[in-house]
Amino acid sequence: MAEYTSPLNAFGIKSFNSPGLGEKLSNLLHISSAVIIPSNVRTVVTSGTTGYDENMCYPKDLTEEIMNAFANVEAALQSAGVKDGFRSVYQMTSYHVTDFGDADMEALDKAVEKYFGKNRPAWAGIGVAALYGGARIEITAWAALEPVT
Repeated sequence: MAEYTSPLNAFGIKSFNSPGLGEKLSNLLHISSAVIIPSNVRTVVTSGTTGYDENMCYPKDLTEEIMNAFANVEAALQSAGVKDGFRSVYQMTSYHVTDFGDADMEALDKAVEKYFGKNRPAWAGIGVAALYGGARIEITAWAALEPVT
C-alpha cells in the first residue's frame, strides 16, 4: 500500500491506498483503502445522523437532505470540539435507501466536495430498505480530536 499526504497527518494518522484499484477508487469516491490511527489520538464518534432540517422534517429534495445530513454531522463534531469537522474524519459509514441512483450519487458528490476538502476517510456506504422516520441517508462518523495541551 502507498501512503499519501492527508489532512489527518496533523494528528499522526496515516492514510493508504492500495496500488491500482485502491488509488482509482480513492480518486473517484474520495476514500482511503486503509487508515492507521495511533494510540494517542483522541477520537469523537457521532451517532447516526440524518438530513433533518431545523423543523425536524426531511426535505423532498434528496440533494438538500444529503447536504443537511453532512451539515448535521459537522455540527455534531464541532459541538464535541472537532474544529475541522469532516476534515478530521478518518472513518465514516453512510446508510442509503436501496433505490439510490445516479442522480443521488451526484448529490452525494456535491456534499463530499464541500465537506471533505482533501480528506479521504475510510468509508463504507451501505444500502438499506428503510431508515428512521423516512430518511434517505444516515451517517456515522469517527473523527480525530486535537490533543490536549
